[in-house]
Amino acid sequence: MIRLPTAHAAITAPLVASDSRFPGIPIGRSLLDGRPFHLSPVLAPAAVLPATSSLALGGLGSGKSTTAKTRIRREVLQHGHQAVVIDSFGEDSTSGEWAPLVRSLGGRVIEAGAFTLNPCSPLFPAEVREQLVRSLIAAVEPGALTHQAAHALQHALNHPKATALGGLVDVLVSPEDGRWPAAKLTEWGESAAIALSRYTEGSLRGLFDGQEASLPETDLPIISFDFSRLDRNSPAIPSLMAAVACWAEHVWLPQSTAVHRHLVLEEAWQILLSPATADLIQRLLKNSRKAALSLDVVMHTLSDLGQGRATDLARLCEVVHVGRLGPEEAALVGALLGLPAWAIDRIPTLGQGEAVWKVGPDYTDVIQTLLDPEETALTDTSSRRRQAQEAQQPAPATEQEETPEDIGQEDHAHEETEYSPLVELIKPAPVEAVETDGPSRLPVPDESAPEQESDDRPESSDWDWEMPPNVTDLNAGTDAGNDVDHRHDTVLRIAREGRITEAAQLAAMGERCDISAHGIYSPQAAAWILTRARVADLSGSTSQAAQLRATVTHMRKEASHG
Repeated sequence: MIRLPTAHAAITAPLVASDSRFPGIPIGRSLLDGRPFHLSPVLAPAAVLPATSSLALGGLGSGKSTTAKTRIRREVLQHGHQAVVIDSFGEDSTSGEWAPLVRSLGGRVIEAGAFTLNPCSPLFPAEVREQLVRSLIAAVEPGALTHQAAHALQHALNHPKATALGGLVDVLVSPEDGRWPAAKLTEWGESAAIALSRYTEGSLRGLFDGQEASLPETDLPIISFDFSRLDRNSPAIPSLMAAVACWAEHVWLPQSTAVHRHLVLEEAWQILLSPATADLIQRLLKNSRKAALSLDVVMHTLSDLGQGRATDLARLCEVVHVGRLGPEEAALVGALLGLPAWAIDRIPTLGQGEAVWKVGPDYTDVIQTLLDPEETALTDTSSRRRQAQEAQQPAPATEQEETPEDIGQEDHAHEETEYSPLVELIKPAPVEAVETDGPSRLPVPDESAPEQESDDRPESSDWDWEMPPNVTDLNAGTDAGNDVDHRHDTVLRIAREGRITEAAQLAAMGERCDISAHGIYSPQAAAWILTRARVADLSGSTSQAAQLRATVTHMRKEASHG
């Protein structure tokens, strides 16, 4: 990835990120212009963000879940928000991946099978109880709900014994006379009773019926419903999702006193593929602002849902961040979200913790999520992978010996290429490497050190974090004033040979070096931007070339005013 100096990034980056700022929690820093990025959708004006729900996409290891967890943690701690998480993915078989974060915030992890949700609770309105029980039946026996079965179910739900699922099954099997004779009601309700018995006596028992069947608390800062131990193809997942959605809509939201609430769907594709639960989620999305609720959906890619549902979800989420995806998936997601071409091209090259963010209709940026050490530990989901990698590491050698591979590498290091002098001339001074596994770590500030002012930070910003490792100030410490024509000619020769990426990287390095030596508005810096424009022309990127030349015009105006 090309490294840009912070002082110059705001000029050379696409202009989409230069003027837009949002209120709220800190999330990271822009890789386009180096500015801090804050966002709490509920704090943004409705004219800017009509809805507050968000969609996080990205492949395995892209950092999408880490960013989602960090956002929720900061909203809970800084703004007093509440959250309910549907967590259906865990690194191992012991718990879901949100469990450490939830427990650290004083929340509760509700594991499927260890906690029994009561779909017949009197806390649900009568129509909600019926809707929920119908969802449970449809999840295991879609054809069981005939018109006659629906009438038998309504009759049974009105019985005093139907305050728990087991009692409801008993009433369906042995009904009392009503508008219709008991014999008819027994016949009509048989299929519904058989379906519900899966939850009371069959493979799904313990989820909805038992001695301790109840509903969760509504005053905790965060609750995680942990489905990670369930088979992903089990009907228990859409059944549980239906129950949780009903509880959230009809119990949690009315009773919660938080200023704002979040319903987080982790690995949401398997939840949204169920027609019954997808309808519930869509209804919540449409009413989210009125209910002071944000849905935060986390999934791999929209193609998992199919065209119709993917389009609906993309349209209802005003905040989207897209981590690394393959080129084909990036093109599909970009088309559905209306991303600009440069952002779509960037998605396959993103590193861990980097994402293209689209906020509202107009704002697009590339953001690096920043974490503090505690967040790093709480959001880590790669421990088992690291253990496997560490197990493959060779034992440290007792003596320092040169191996044939070392000798080959040393010889290769001294080989000359036609642009080696250019690299030596413009290469940056070494900087201390920062290891990352996921989004960049938030450095711990040294409180004893005197405060230093930074010209590249917005005056009104209260950001006090260091730049992430891949957008950092690099001071070359070399004299960039010699052989200027030779350096530019060499870059262009490399570009003409088709090595566009190498040429662009070398041009950016030369630009950074001359900025350090001569200043951001110097003729030397402008010359490098014009060289980058010529490289863009050679690659066929005429729009980028035009933008770079416009940047030079802007620089010259700034220099004349300064």
